[in-house]
Amino acid sequence: MRAVVLLLPVFASAFPTVHNPPLWSSSTLGGMAFLHAGDSHGFNATQLDVVQKFAIVQFDKKANLAVLPGVSFEDRAIALARTVKARAPRAKTLLYINGMINFANSRLFNATAAATDPWLLAANLDTGAPLTISGNGVFNASAPPMRALIVADARYGLASGAFDGVFIDRADWASSGKCAHYHGHFDARTCRSLVPGQRQLFADLTAALGAGAIVLAKETGGAAALDWQQANAAMTSDTFCSAYCHGCNASADPAALWRAADAAHCAASIGTIANMSARGQLTESHAMGPLDGALGAAEREFTMAAFLVAAGNLSYFSYADWAGACWELAGTRWWPEYDRPLGAPLGPPATPVSAGRPLVFARNFSSGTTVWVDVENHEAKITWAQAQR
Repeated sequence: MRAVVLLLPVFASAFPTVHNPPLWSSSTLGGMAFLHAGDSHGFNATQLDVVQKFAIVQFDKKANLAVLPGVSFEDRAIALARTVKARAPRAKTLLYINGMINFANSRLFNATAAATDPWLLAANLDTGAPLTISGNGVFNASAPPMRALIVADARYGLASGAFDGVFIDRADWASSGKCAHYHGHFDARTCRSLVPGQRQLFADLTAALGAGAIVLAKETGGAAALDWQQANAAMTSDTFCSAYCHGCNASADPAALWRAADAAHCAASIGTIANMSARGQLTESHAMGPLDGALGAAEREFTMAAFLVAAGNLSYFSYADWAGACWELAGTRWWPEYDRPLGAPLGPPATPVSAGRPLVFARNFSSGTTVWVDVENHEAKITWAQAQR
């Protein structure tokens, strides 16, 4: 049986904060909007007119794939980020790196294939069988050489001048309940063995990239964004107060699919947004739902309301299609709500309306906009102030 390297969690003397923040404003919801999209054909001039409106732009694995076939993901992403920076030099761009999955067609995949260390990729503790997720190998971040490869990949992206930080996918997956129930040779004991390395990876990234870089952890839904991760930013969930619903048709109603567990995750994310903002940390809340029609408008209102009752400085929001284009530019838009008046919040974040109704929140804003959301029953109402003329 292979040797296992277990590491003690590393705790910082203070919370890691964002020292070189993106643009942020509470004057409108658009002043708090971010974009996560990976269009395989890059962005044309018309698309860049939309992309440049976002304070944060980051890409998924398909970025520039049709434009630069056969080129590593990192280099494809660098090329696309340079296109964005040329149009919007003040936008902050983040390089996507999966903290667990060894995807092909990446510099990391090539680095692990060329290395001689047999423990760069993780295996089941009892059987020695290689761990896999969707047919791909799994990084063993408990091995210092593997963490060093991930850090080197991040430094390569930032050295290009095209990126301001990194977006680390599956940041807490090993410690989440999803890991032990996954079929790719995982079990509870093996999952626990991966957690210290994932925690240490963020300390290593933060130390290597410097205080000016954004180091963002993509969390499992409802995650507490625990401080041991040494990250100054987090995506509270890639389905903030919502859920994936691939294959949905236009008649699928998110409110009808809402369950008690969804409400609990939504409330936990609301708390995380407020707490991280108070610490000087950045959050991204990536909501999903129908793109168009009355159901789309209702789901946007619900997720926007859930975000606004929690949002503070460096809190960012996005709403994307839940079906066919969740991570592509076609699956998101600059929504009309982004341009409506908001202003400074007039009350504290994440405050229930009463002790007897802990999952009902309300908040008012200086423009006159008011927000109310019942997380338990998936109901919301935003009354937007009229724009001044």
